[in-house]
Amino acid sequence: MSTNAANAQRKPRNKKTYIATALPEEGYIRLPSVLAVLGISKTSFLDGIREDKYPAGKLLSPRCRVWNVVEIRALLASIEQKAAV
Repeated sequence: MSTNAANAQRKPRNKKTYIATALPEEGYIRLPSVLAVLGISKTSFLDGIREDKYPAGKLLSPRCRVWNVVEIRALLASIEQKAAV
């Protein structure tokens, strides 16, 4: 069987994407929510993690990283405090 015929017989993939939500009171959030709250790009955020400017988060699985809401709220408070000075 050729590869084109094999691809034609596959079922379509139902890909579900993560949609950013507002910060919950407690728990963990994924990257799209962190980026939406901070208002920066993914590249800027990942560069900030490398520079120890932002928290690195926690791996739930090899492909799923989450951030503690308490750490993100503390980050927002420090950013606001620096802006006020």
